[in-house]
Amino acid sequence: MQQAAPTSAVGVNLDHIGLFSHDLAATARQFEALGFLLTPQSQHARPPTPDAPIALRGTANRCAMLRQGYIELLGVVDPTLDTLGVPEALARYAGLHILAFGLDDAAAQEARLQAEGFAPTRTILERRLNLPQGSGQARFIQVRPRADALPEGRVFMLHHETPELVWQPRYLDHPNTAVGLAETTVVVPDLDEAAMRYQRYLGAAAQSGPGYRRFALSHGALRLVAADALDTLLPGVRPPCLPFPAAATIAVASLATALAHLRAHGVPVEPCPGGMRIAPDAAGGMALFFQESPAPRG
Repeated sequence: MQQAAPTSAVGVNLDHIGLFSHDLAATARQFEALGFLLTPQSQHARPPTPDAPIALRGTANRCAMLRQGYIELLGVVDPTLDTLGVPEALARYAGLHILAFGLDDAAAQEARLQAEGFAPTRTILERRLNLPQGSGQARFIQVRPRADALPEGRVFMLHHETPELVWQPRYLDHPNTAVGLAETTVVVPDLDEAAMRYQRYLGAAAQSGPGYRRFALSHGALRLVAADALDTLLPGVRPPCLPFPAAATIAVASLATALAHLRAHGVPVEPCPGGMRIAPDAAGGMALFFQESPAPRG
């Protein structure tokens, strides 16, 4: 929870983070206790090849939609279908696996990433969503680098073709007053090496501090933390592997309201500079920070 860096990535934002869960319903109950209003369950779909019809996949999600960004809770709902590698990821750990960066111009970012050596591929994704009247098909363009280029998780860029279906007003007001996805934190074994890669990937310079590098985006931020700085920067976090996406910071309109909700639902909270911290075992496997911030514009 550091101050913003002076240089930000133009046209790139922190779109969402995604947690993989062994039990989607149980993790959803955790996040409701944390004060998030979740969307109904929605099953993923995508064509097996670019020219093929859309087909359901074996995974589904529920989301905490914020006025800027969102949190995706994801699990397997039909193991007879393509489960998109989620069981294999869960064999490593349950928790934060997806780091999705939003973009405005998919073609331009794809060309830039190709020039930077990330060998990106473009995929069309779809999800059927409930609407106040009927349903609709949300559509996304995913620009994903080759897996070994960014081993910190499932890292990709995403363009929303139907944002009005994803950010429905009825899901934006949360009991904990959450308004934005402010930051996500990844623990890395070699801080300088990881920072150089993300400087190329995001097209931005990082703010440097003791044990961390931070990339401020058009909204939201990515923070990389050295493993040997955990006791200072992320006390209590013990990565099951490295690299490890470890934490997220959520901006709330009222810390007092958020704290009252957490206490009413029996969620243990620890004070920290600028806000409060919820331990990973109460937040789907990631450390969760709340900090007070006014509602974002737009």
